[in-house]
Amino acid sequence: MNDHILKAREERFEHIKSISKNYKTLILIKSNTPGQNKERYSSFFLLNIFHGLIENQFKVIYKTFKKGFDGPYYVYAIQADQLEEIKDTLIDIETSHPLGRLIDLDLYQDQKLVSREDFNLPLRTCMLCEKPAIACMREQTHTLEELLLHIDISIVEFLKKEISHFIKQAMLNELNLDPKFGLVTPTSSGSHPDMNYKLMYQSIDILMPYFLEIFELGMIFDDDPNLFDKANHIGRQAEKEMYLFTNDVNTYKGLIYILGFVLLSIGHIIKNSKPSSDIYQRIKELSFHVLDDFKSNIMTAGINAFKTYQIKGIRGEVFNGLPTVKKAFNYFKYIDILDPKNYHHILLFFMIHSEDTVLLNRSGSLENYQHFKAMSSQVNPYIDKDIKDFTNYCIKHNISFGGSADLFIVFQFIHQFSLFYT
Repeated sequence: MNDHILKAREERFEHIKSISKNYKTLILIKSNTPGQNKERYSSFFLLNIFHGLIENQFKVIYKTFKKGFDGPYYVYAIQADQLEEIKDTLIDIETSHPLGRLIDLDLYQDQKLVSREDFNLPLRTCMLCEKPAIACMREQTHTLEELLLHIDISIVEFLKKEISHFIKQAMLNELNLDPKFGLVTPTSSGSHPDMNYKLMYQSIDILMPYFLEIFELGMIFDDDPNLFDKANHIGRQAEKEMYLFTNDVNTYKGLIYILGFVLLSIGHIIKNSKPSSDIYQRIKELSFHVLDDFKSNIMTAGINAFKTYQIKGIRGEVFNGLPTVKKAFNYFKYIDILDPKNYHHILLFFMIHSEDTVLLNRSGSLENYQHFKAMSSQVNPYIDKDIKDFTNYCIKHNISFGGSADLFIVFQFIHQFSLFYT
């Protein structure tokens, strides 16, 4: 162990002593990071996750964050009566959380460390085997490479489960909204006679492995210069699987594209210990060449929209770092984004403010496109009759706001992820 790490540990102990002069009971959280580099991404990620758990579990009256050669750490002063109860709670988090073995949650009372032995509790086991951790550390039972690989795999697998949940919830929040302006719902195919609720629902499960593969790619190979091309390949495989399953019906092609950029960016910000708000900048970096598609001779609805009306659609949204999504977060900062009573309001926001090439394609002309968007702005999202009347109007005219629905899902997903990882 080098002198810098030893000095950092002494400084941390002096820091705890200093805080203890004003606060009797303290909790310190610090990641278990073997090796000389204590400031790798995993140290910061684990603190980010467990920081929220501690704040939710205890009444924190003071907190401070520090980082140095021995890695980052938080110290919390808490209001406490029953010391054993607090220790039990910390041990429960360490043992029951999927990443609990990778973190230390230490309790201090009047500067003194309250250990498991104080309550006749067994010592913590090694993260790789069932032996006491202290024994494996002294005997150097496992190599540094084995320990770091275990940490990285544990974090990726944990994140895949969480992200899978956020994606599915965001997609179901959109799919279950009913009625919905010509889009597919649990009770209607809307303006899409070739689709139904079951097909859309099953498509989520078909696409999920590809979404997670894109995330994992961004997490593991975040600095690969060919990252976009590799993600694009996975996206095309997802499209192929979707068409195969749906018998050539496009259920979520636009979402594969835009959510793919978001997932690729999430891996990068975690790996580089950046805040969730950096997602947008990373998307801009990854999408710097997407507008080159407009030079192509291939005529898709999106490329045709640009060549005919200069509407960039989903490519413009990613090229500029999701400006409509950022605008929505600012607009809805005072409402509960996850409350279903606000979903029509959020969807209408994207119908009004985004460049929806699905709508443009179905409108037949720019004039009609602008007409339908103007009508959207007249709908009161909290009056059922307004919603039903405009939905019937959309179906009657074979209109769909598919691009806006994709942005609604991305908005919901980013919101859930930002609550999880700050």
